[in-house]
Amino acid sequence: MKRLDNLPQIAQRQLGGLEASAAILAKAKLEAADRRAPRWAMTLRPVAAVCAALVLCVGAVAALNTEPVEPEAVTPINVLDSHSAGLSVPTAMPRTLAEVPSGVISMSAGIRRSGDTLFAELGSSAFPLITLDGATYRLLVSPSAISASLLGEAIGTVNEFNIEPALGSGGVVSNAVACGETVYAISGMNGALAAAKVDGTLRVFQRVSYAGNSIIGNETLQDTLCAPEAAAWIEVSGMGRVDDPAQVQQLMHTLLDYADLQSTSLSGDGSMQIGLNNGLTLQLLCGSDAVSACGTWSCPDFFEAFAEAVQ
Repeated sequence: MKRLDNLPQIAQRQLGGLEASAAILAKAKLEAADRRAPRWAMTLRPVAAVCAALVLCVGAVAALNTEPVEPEAVTPINVLDSHSAGLSVPTAMPRTLAEVPSGVISMSAGIRRSGDTLFAELGSSAFPLITLDGATYRLLVSPSAISASLLGEAIGTVNEFNIEPALGSGGVVSNAVACGETVYAISGMNGALAAAKVDGTLRVFQRVSYAGNSIIGNETLQDTLCAPEAAAWIEVSGMGRVDDPAQVQQLMHTLLDYADLQSTSLSGDGSMQIGLNNGLTLQLLCGSDAVSACGTWSCPDFFEAFAEAVQ
């Protein structure tokens, strides 16, 4: 019998010329490696494969759920800062890029609009007024002073200063005009306007309702306003302005002829102003086809005519 030590030489003689392909050699090497590998290593191979698969899955999910990173927001740079009128300016002002030289910007008082009331207020108490022979006249904020040339006859002298004129003892009572001051009618205004000095300045007061009182006796709306020929223009907030003399007089006739007294109170959330030829302005409130100053007067015909006139 041949010895096994000579097995390679015997195989070479018997199988001479035969060679294993690359695939067969690779398979043989793998099988030989498996036989040499420990048993625990063979057990860990499937585990490693599973772990690798899990890592790939988690990575894919994380990639899908990742939100795109937004670019960092750029904070805008203030060029000029603005602040609400009447509010105090912050003590720490932000740095600005624009420097405005002193004196370049100037501010002036705005022109009063027709939508603004001319009736003056006086804190929480009654508005600034004069009561005289049952009639009440309310201070107007504009004009801030008038010429003595507008004055008519003297109609009384203030004999009592009372912060609550409704509680006055009678006569000529005021919460704005000092005792001893003379009250005058405005020339040609038929008792619709009065004037007196307030803190040394001659001011205008308009006839209004007060404490449930408005017209006296047989007075009409004209007695608390003016004659048609005294009006120069009419403006109603939200509707427009009419300043054609013929149209203004026609509108005044319509108002005075067709207005009916609705109540003795003063009401309305709109504004109507009547400019006079003497430069003064009468103030009325308006709403629901009614005007209000000394009593509330209903006059739909006037508002219809006014709407046509402003078209």
